[in-house]
Amino acid sequence: MNVEMQCCGLILDLLLIYFFLRHETVGLYSERLFRMSLVVNTVCIVLDILSVFAIIMTDILPAFVVALVGKLYLVSLVAASFMGFLYTSSGVQHLRDSETFNKIIKIIFGIGALFVLLLPISFFRDGRVVYSYGLSAVATYIFAPFFIIWALVLTFSHGKYMSKSRRNAIRAWMSLEILAATLQFIFPKLLLVGFGSSIGLFILYCELESPEAFLDRTTGIFSFDTMVMYLRQLFSSNRKFTAIMICTEDEWKMDNEQESRILLEMSEFLHSFPGAKLFRSTGHDFMMIYATEDEAKDQIESVINLDVIKARFQQAFDGTMVIDARFLYIPDPRIATDFDEYFEICRYYKDNMERNEISRVLDEAAGQNIREQREIKAEIVKALEENRIEVHFQPIYSFREQMFVSAEALARIVNSEGKLIMPGLFIPVAEEYGLIDQIGERVFEITCRTFRNDRLQEKGIHYLEVNLSVAQCEDRHLSDIYHGIMKREQIDPTSINLEITESSTLHYRNILLENMNLLSQMGCSFSLDDFGTGESNLNYIVDMPVQIVKFDRSMVQDYFRSDRAKIVMRATVDMIKAIGLKIVAEGVETKEQLDAMEELGVDYIQGYYFSKPLQEKDFLRFIETHNRVA
Repeated sequence: MNVEMQCCGLILDLLLIYFFLRHETVGLYSERLFRMSLVVNTVCIVLDILSVFAIIMTDILPAFVVALVGKLYLVSLVAASFMGFLYTSSGVQHLRDSETFNKIIKIIFGIGALFVLLLPISFFRDGRVVYSYGLSAVATYIFAPFFIIWALVLTFSHGKYMSKSRRNAIRAWMSLEILAATLQFIFPKLLLVGFGSSIGLFILYCELESPEAFLDRTTGIFSFDTMVMYLRQLFSSNRKFTAIMICTEDEWKMDNEQESRILLEMSEFLHSFPGAKLFRSTGHDFMMIYATEDEAKDQIESVINLDVIKARFQQAFDGTMVIDARFLYIPDPRIATDFDEYFEICRYYKDNMERNEISRVLDEAAGQNIREQREIKAEIVKALEENRIEVHFQPIYSFREQMFVSAEALARIVNSEGKLIMPGLFIPVAEEYGLIDQIGERVFEITCRTFRNDRLQEKGIHYLEVNLSVAQCEDRHLSDIYHGIMKREQIDPTSINLEITESSTLHYRNILLENMNLLSQMGCSFSLDDFGTGESNLNYIVDMPVQIVKFDRSMVQDYFRSDRAKIVMRATVDMIKAIGLKIVAEGVETKEQLDAMEELGVDYIQGYYFSKPLQEKDFLRFIETHNRVA
């Protein structure tokens, strides 16, 4: 029989099926459609061989059996091309999710299959040369190329939704099917269609669908990119799932070999839990996703497994290293509206877990918090675009001069409804989304302009204090930017005092020191803000060129509540004064507190006893009134 090419194609398909099934699969649309395409093509080749056998056995087999086998083969050809089109369109989400589109293509396939089955078929046999012809075959040569050509067209018309490798692999697959079908149409004795499709599927396997392409090379589990595709698919299909995120430090202080051994040991342990798909997330993090049909079972198993996982991470890996790990448990994906928001929520809470917090359950409130942050972010962006950043000034009183000699410039944002958004809301969001630099520069510009335009120096104000965020402190261009602003606003740098806050999140202390030294050389002075709330107070005072130390409100309040706090604060004041620095006490609210701070030796007072932060015109009126009296 003339079935050599079909046998080659069948062997190739069976090898692909073997290699495809020997690995764990994620369950992506493309995986399922590729598997179905492989099965349909294998059935097509088997039916091709059977149809050749039936034609040769025409004298023995009943005519209706020969016709039925021949028509089933032709239907399988249409089905194989239809699967190719389905695979192609699955890469375009809005087509894949469109019920109308899917109904139309299924109806077209149904009509094609019906025509092939109902129309008459004839067979030709001359020695080894056998093939079918007639209206049934004509219908096949209409509908099968229709799906193949449509798939090719999609790779051009919707190519922007597909990766380059996906476009090229599908084009090669469809082109081979067209070439094989054309050659078989011209030379009927060359039965190439099944083999051509097998070669196309082989290319698709190598380029896109090899299970190893979805794996992380180090651990052998599913990769981060695969996790993204899988989660997007779960959200697009509204599937319920439960997830556990195992979070560790981004950098491990060990050599590469030990790091690889520990990652492998972790992944093998986490992979041992049935019912969960394991992914390597960013860095050294892992994510376990439970997405079976039984939602209740997923939640029960994940809770039980989480306790076991926590216990294991308290023990050493590689026999020596206990890895500091934290855990996020997400029992319901409905905390987010889509994958991007879901991943943003996970990342945010991973980065913002409390120091002693081992695990956290992310519920609807967690998602709502992120959505509120997004709204505030949008307000910040609009406020920057529409110049709705305001600066309020809180006066600072000098005991020695008995007048107000300074003020702290504080950022405020006016929302689209004309209401103020307070710093406690927008500052953390601005830091999270990288907008704090723009706010800081805008506040600095307004402050410089206010000092010059309102002629504050003539009214007794020696300088204005402006806060620097951690992000600004780590910007190598900070000194150049601020020097440019001061030059543009024509203000003397001695009129500016920059406040820095001690922070454990400061990674590039050398850049901060470089900026401080350059700005100090220009004439700016520096204050250490929020003294008493951080971890490295003394180091900041000793190492950094600050002229003023600002006692945090909590430190001032503790002075009146605790005898121990009094002793510590007195000693601290003596030490700071001995170094030659000035002190500002923040949060002073009563006359008793004011007198106590003066007796203690504090130089300046800032707090509600004198004034809350004021808008520019109110601040100007306040200074003119009080300093005139002084």
